[in-house]
Amino acid sequence: MRRLAILVGLAWAGVATADDSFTAKTQVYADSDHTTVVSPTVAISKDAWRGGTLSAAYVADAVSSASIDVVSNATKHMNDFRSEITGAVAQKWRNTTFAGSYIYSTEHDYSSNNVGLGVAQDFFQRSTTLAIGWTLSENEVRRVGDQAFHRHLLVTGLALAWTQTLSPKLIGQLSYTFTYNDGFQSSPYRFVPVSVDDGLTVQFKVPETMPSLRYRHAAVVALNRHLFTDSALQGDYRFYADSWGMKAHTVQLRYLVSWKDVTLRIRERIYFQNKVSFYEPHYATPQAYMTTDRESSTLLSNLVGAKVSWRLPIARRSVELEAKGDFLYIHYYDYPLLPYRVGGTGELGVNVLY
Repeated sequence: MRRLAILVGLAWAGVATADDSFTAKTQVYADSDHTTVVSPTVAISKDAWRGGTLSAAYVADAVSSASIDVVSNATKHMNDFRSEITGAVAQKWRNTTFAGSYIYSTEHDYSSNNVGLGVAQDFFQRSTTLAIGWTLSENEVRRVGDQAFHRHLLVTGLALAWTQTLSPKLIGQLSYTFTYNDGFQSSPYRFVPVSVDDGLTVQFKVPETMPSLRYRHAAVVALNRHLFTDSALQGDYRFYADSWGMKAHTVQLRYLVSWKDVTLRIRERIYFQNKVSFYEPHYATPQAYMTTDRESSTLLSNLVGAKVSWRLPIARRSVELEAKGDFLYIHYYDYPLLPYRVGGTGELGVNVLY
């Protein structure tokens, strides 16, 4: 199943207009839990009229998995294909930028329609920017092999952001996001075992049940510091809390340095979350809400990676080649079927600026 909500930041996608561009990338992810995802992306952006920018993108995810989560639900292997199409428009008028976006996503058992609206306003000779964005996502959930199964999920969100130039070499940002989920939020394929006290002898299985409502809050503080002639250090901290009892902390650092037309970015991201209040590694008796989803358990993850970009002036165009690699480690504290997972992501891409 695809992610339940688009990032609210897309509500003002395209706020910062740029030259006409075309981007093509392919990303490959593989991990120790027998999951592989291949994701090609194509995007185009054009300054269509004075102050106006049009953009469009297509993303596909081809998923192949024989993970513990899949196998434990009596399925030997799972293949899926997701397509996502995005269209966006932005209009700049003096110190104000208006933006709107539409995203349609579909896969064999899921479809989603998403709209986003946003506005950003510059103040004090553009040293201060305030932005607000809103998104709405209508999602239809189905189950392969069961034509009678049809569920609905509504996701809506509001985001606020304040970006401030603190000095000629330092920029800060504060943001807050609220998201409201209403509808089916379980997996139609996951069944929760009910076991005796030892947790080993399964008596029977019941469908996973999640609350129909979920309120999510996230706050981010970020700093971008220019260090030397061609380098910068970026850092941010994100705190997340929701009505299911989950709290999460994310710390991320990025260092960028350039040598003429080559830019290197190094990053590390550490993430920790506690389990949702009703998650249990095994249940002795049926409960109102039940899940053994590892993504709802207590976990710690660490991602480290690097990206290299090489910009080549060719005729009247500028071609930028990029390569990226990330390593991911996830430790599960109370998921007995899998204590940890390691994975890696590789990406190659080209970006043409007109």
